[in-house]
Amino acid sequence: MRNLNDLLNVYGLSLNRIYKIAKTLQIDVKIDAIIIECDNIYEFHQITGKPYHIGAIYINGVIISQPFNILRQKGILESTIEHELLHHLIEKNYSMPKWLEEGLILYLTGSKLEDLKGEHKDALKRFMQEVSYEDIPSYVARYHNDNRSNFDPGFQFPSGTPSEP
Repeated sequence: MRNLNDLLNVYGLSLNRIYKIAKTLQIDVKIDAIIIECDNIYEFHQITGKPYHIGAIYINGVIISQPFNILRQKGILESTIEHELLHHLIEKNYSMPKWLEEGLILYLTGSKLEDLKGEHKDALKRFMQEVSYEDIPSYVARYHNDNRSNFDPGFQFPSGTPSEP
């Protein structure tokens, strides 16, 4: 089990983009997820049942990850942990369908359809088909746990996100 501070210090990870996305979604960054690093990718597959191209999963406050050194070698350690921490923050603040949550995260982190597979690709594709860029704030707000009717008019997308799908 890893402490988030260890991850940040040992692997030089940054939470800057998470803070920007949380500000966009108007949610507080209170990360209390448990991070479990598997010893090898076989163990990860045995525990999660996920294919090897999935680097980590988030379930009920717990992130289960492939070994960090493998994710770092693939060049995806920071983006994988960031992705799963966003699941954590969104699930603490919103009750939205899985496809919307996944699509929103992929969209806000700048993922491209051609780089994705399976459920991730399907979620981003559906998100881009069903939610126009201009409607993202109001569309997402209806799923907020405090039943917001809309976002603050100062809504800004974090830098690095597409200007439109």
